[in-house]
Amino acid sequence: MLHSHRPSARLRQSARRARLTGVSEIVRPRSTVRPHASASAPSFWERISSVFAPKESPEAAERKRLRQVSAELRELITAGEEEGQAAADLPRVNQLLDELIASGDAGLPFDEESIGGGPWVVRFTRGKPFLWDITWNTSKIANSRNRASQDFNPAAGRTALNKVELNGPDSFISAAGTYEPVDDSAVTPKAIRANIRSGRLVAWGLDVPLPIAGSGLFEVVFVDEQVGLRVFRSSGRYAVQVRP
Repeated sequence: MLHSHRPSARLRQSARRARLTGVSEIVRPRSTVRPHASASAPSFWERISSVFAPKESPEAAERKRLRQVSAELRELITAGEEEGQAAADLPRVNQLLDELIASGDAGLPFDEESIGGGPWVVRFTRGKPFLWDITWNTSKIANSRNRASQDFNPAAGRTALNKVELNGPDSFISAAGTYEPVDDSAVTPKAIRANIRSGRLVAWGLDVPLPIAGSGLFEVVFVDEQVGLRVFRSSGRYAVQVRP
């Protein structure tokens, strides 16, 4: 008896299902879902804009840095002004001052008009005593009710007026004269010669002329008109002044 080699019906159905499954896997469309881009990744236009955006020059970056330094220094040396309290962070004050001195000594643009617009009030001193240390100790923040100030006027004959209050603004000693740049350079540190020709004592209802006269040199190390802060140097002594 001969046996048939034809596969059974069950085997034929299984083979058919396998063929259909294989075809379906081949023709099944692939997923079109793309992974989301990182939220921090710049867009195409942001990348293009960054290529053509103007780059900040080293000079502009340095000006911005110095403005931040001078603004922080002003904030520290005027802190507690209303209460008559001195700021406590003197190490930070000296650190900021050193940065401005180093930049000024390296050479910054100087405009004579920038030292006008006063009076500028002395808020911090460092070094040997100045005249105004009659009332303020050096290397301390000057938050006393008695102020020392300087007022230079480039537009009015280069006049100069120094003033030290004795007991509030109504009693003071002043010294008046003129000033002149030593040379025509337009960079810091800028040497200035002050020529004092007269003085006054105003106190207790009196206005007494004082025989004050003489000349002296000082340097403008740093000025920031926008912040309203400047640094003067004379014989190694420093005065940081602010414009109220």
